[in-house]
Amino acid sequence: MIPFLVAAAVIILDQISKYIISTNMDINASFNLVPHIINITYIENAGAGWGILEGHRWVFMILSSVALVLMAAVIIYLVKKKSHMFLQVSLAMMFGGGVGNMIDRFSNVTVQPGRFGEGAKVVVDFIEFAFFKFPVFNLADTFICIGSALFCICIFTNRMSLFRDIKNKEKNEGNNEENIDEIKAESEESEETEIL
Repeated sequence: MIPFLVAAAVIILDQISKYIISTNMDINASFNLVPHIINITYIENAGAGWGILEGHRWVFMILSSVALVLMAAVIIYLVKKKSHMFLQVSLAMMFGGGVGNMIDRFSNVTVQPGRFGEGAKVVVDFIEFAFFKFPVFNLADTFICIGSALFCICIFTNRMSLFRDIKNKEKNEGNNEENIDEIKAESEESEETEIL
């Protein structure tokens, strides 16, 4: 249940933030939100996150649709198994971010038909770092990045835990073999003593 709430919250926050920006700012307008750190700059892009693959919209939409279906399947599987909550939440963040941007690609018509074409569907971006040059992004991109980082941490810690489990299992098996050898040796000694 929790991952579904997380995904829904991400989608809602993303769409509300984009609506506020697009209805209250002119395209390419910008203002400083946090001095020397964050600017709010309203732009549009027709590609993936940070404008990647612009001009190859359908290729990216197919790839992202497949990724979203796979993520949804894994989340449902983990929820049913009631396992790896940390992993569920990280995938839910990525899923919610992906859906948030996908909604734009299907429904948000550009206000710059001269640049993207009449009726073109675009993603609204508005978060810009003020202290160094980096592509403008949105909340969906932010949650995708946070979810990806949490996912990597989860996979790494689980892998380390798995290695520890395997090592402990091998150690226990080794101890069991030593114990079996000791028991065999003791029984052989007792048999020899009985014969004598």
